[in-house]
Amino acid sequence: MLNSTLKMRDVKVLVTGFKPNDDGLNASELVVNSLQNHLPELLRPYKDCLYFRVLPGNTHILGQAIAEMLTEIAPDVCIGIGQARGYNRIALERMAKNLRYFVTLDSAGNAPKGEPVVTGAPTAYWSSLPEQEELVSLLNNHTIPARLSNDCGTHLCNQAFYHYLRWQATQQPTLKAGFVHIPALPEQVIQAWSESPFMPISMTCHALALIIDRQMT
Repeated sequence: MLNSTLKMRDVKVLVTGFKPNDDGLNASELVVNSLQNHLPELLRPYKDCLYFRVLPGNTHILGQAIAEMLTEIAPDVCIGIGQARGYNRIALERMAKNLRYFVTLDSAGNAPKGEPVVTGAPTAYWSSLPEQEELVSLLNNHTIPARLSNDCGTHLCNQAFYHYLRWQATQQPTLKAGFVHIPALPEQVIQAWSESPFMPISMTCHALALIIDRQMT
């Protein structure tokens, strides 16, 4: 009990998703809302140090929104979530790159083609979420398909991840930041993506609960 109390007092974890880019659904928003409104039993001992936010889908305001959020919350751990149509397993991202090249529009109709996330900043940052290979094994051992990923893309997910790691590099060296891509949800397959792999929201939330719980140790 003492150990659990120390964990709750010492670690603040921020989990983020995205608003939809159109009139449809975004799996990451639905998962973040589910975690917040129906906190898994595994995470209930930590309820007072968990923070959930949904980010705007506009590339031009995303950086400022993240800076304000990180300033307000000052998390010890930040875990971004983004949907990845076509994925059939949870993907933990190894790195974020300083590049925005959108093949689809963001929510405001923007589609940058080869612009940096932050002008003059490093080409890329490595994830600082600890023990990612062990996290993949943990999820697979719970019968949740998972893998490491070497490419976070060049859209909003990568941009948010880069902002998190840039914040760590310039503002908060102790921050641990990672990014998790999740498959589509069944309702997205039914409504729009008939050929896409999917993962039930209960399994996705269980995966995130396991990842978050591991950050408390």
